[in-house]
Amino acid sequence: MKLNSRQIILGIETSCDDTSVCLFEKSPEGSKILSLNSYNQDFLLEKWGGVVPELAARSHLKAIPPLLEVSFKEASLRADEVTHVAVTTHPGLVGSLLTGINLAKTFALIHHLPIIPVNHLFAHLEAIHLTEKISYPYLGLLVSGGHSAFFWVKSPTDMEVLGTTLDDAAGEAFDKGGKILGVGYPAGRIIDELASQGDAKKFQFPISYLRDRPGKMSFSGLKTALRVKLEKMAPEEIKIELPHLCASYQEAIVQSLRIKTEEVIEKILQQNLKTFQTPIVLGGGVACNSRLRAVMQKHFKNVSFVKPTYCTDNAAMIANWASLVPEREIAFPDCLELEAQARYVEKK
Repeated sequence: MKLNSRQIILGIETSCDDTSVCLFEKSPEGSKILSLNSYNQDFLLEKWGGVVPELAARSHLKAIPPLLEVSFKEASLRADEVTHVAVTTHPGLVGSLLTGINLAKTFALIHHLPIIPVNHLFAHLEAIHLTEKISYPYLGLLVSGGHSAFFWVKSPTDMEVLGTTLDDAAGEAFDKGGKILGVGYPAGRIIDELASQGDAKKFQFPISYLRDRPGKMSFSGLKTALRVKLEKMAPEEIKIELPHLCASYQEAIVQSLRIKTEEVIEKILQQNLKTFQTPIVLGGGVACNSRLRAVMQKHFKNVSFVKPTYCTDNAAMIANWASLVPEREIAFPDCLELEAQARYVEKK
């Protein structure tokens, strides 16, 4: 990628259930989003209670053509004005990833363009640079439906994993808890809204401390505790107590993330919590949660959140990350050999 010229990057995101296309400009004057259009599968997720990989991949196929058309129209660009293609190659659902990768390869084949393969997790955290200037290194906390992990971020490509979840991600805990509570989908947003009307102290739910494993998280026992609690309550009582149940359940997730952040700072980074000045960045869908934002801002200095628009899976974060790593581009035709990779961070 030539740094002294104007580049137009076509960003493509299809790692899970959201389909997203972005046209992104990078020039010596700076970077900007020319157009960003996304399509979510909430109606399918609500029907099936979560992501069905086969249906997600098929939905991407249907959504991509209109998204491309609208994006180029909004940006007032022609397809032959694109200089680079950026696409999520890992991690994610293989079927969904392949849909986006095949689009990238087809576009690159037609126009003889290089492709920049994008690590979806790195892009989530680096999306902070779409709206704020954050210096390196920073402590990144990625919290989404598929991942919960701490990273020590030294550059867009140098991210050391400090801790992960051993089982469910924080977003999974919200989704599975929402299913147990019967609140619908997307459960995270609905629980957040209902919790604002409830008392977080009314019900006690467990927090998995895992004191002997710094930075490690676990949320599977939390949803089990919720199920056991509801089994002891009458349907009418659950209905009356729903805002309080949501608030208490949410609080357990939020406090677990707070406690683990403190633990990472003190036990892994071996720094004093009171004097810790390194930036802390939260990204991923769960970073939209209002209670999590309030708690983290109260307990930590210099904490920043990715803008909600860019927290959920979107192509702007993909194109943005690609613009930061020109050395990662793969020239045509070698880029046509790109493959999908399901995992990046192992749960162990």
